[in-house]
Amino acid sequence: MKVARRRALLVTAVLLGSLAVALAGNGVGTAFAAAPSAQDIAWLRAAHQSNLSEIQAGQAAQRKATSSVVRQHGALFIRDHTRLDGDLRAVARKLGVSLPSRPSPQQRAVLASVAAKSGSAFDSAWLQSQLTGHRKAKAAGQTELADGSDAQVKALARAAAPVIQMHLDMLAQTLGVPSGVAAGTGGQAASLPAGRAGLGAAMLGLGVVLAVVTVLVGRRRTA
Repeated sequence: MKVARRRALLVTAVLLGSLAVALAGNGVGTAFAAAPSAQDIAWLRAAHQSNLSEIQAGQAAQRKATSSVVRQHGALFIRDHTRLDGDLRAVARKLGVSLPSRPSPQQRAVLASVAAKSGSAFDSAWLQSQLTGHRKAKAAGQTELADGSDAQVKALARAAAPVIQMHLDMLAQTLGVPSGVAAGTGGQAASLPAGRAGLGAAMLGLGVVLAVVTVLVGRRRTA
């Protein structure tokens, strides 16, 4: 009777470990994942405002730029930042993070200052403001990759990094200034999001502990 009970406990422990892996792989563990951190939320909001600012700047370039290069940059920035922001808004909705409806006060002031210029002065001010804005966006993304905790938010920052770097390179080449160190990819994404992997590992560990305890108890009783 005692042997049968020990066997039943051992089987249960092994099944718990297997179930943990299956749940993590199928995404069930996501329901128990931690909420996004303050850093994740701050980056989502700041990146959204940066996208809005770049889109509005691109639209201004289409209206006022005298240089075909500036107009081309503006069109590309509208396209890329619209795409990036669509992905960002989808993740923000999923995580329940509210986003601002317009750029920050500082960004709005820069947009207004550039828009007030005309001719070559507009083109020059536009390029300089875009270089500054993209450098700030790059730095913010690097902070998120280093200090963020939510796998989905970090994936957004990782995907945005090469796009922002490409824009920086274009702007730097046009202005004849260094663009800075390449943004890189920030490392490879984990095969499982942090919430799933953590839950699976915890349940698997529980199964292993139960199995070990069962064996030890069985040996003690036999002795």
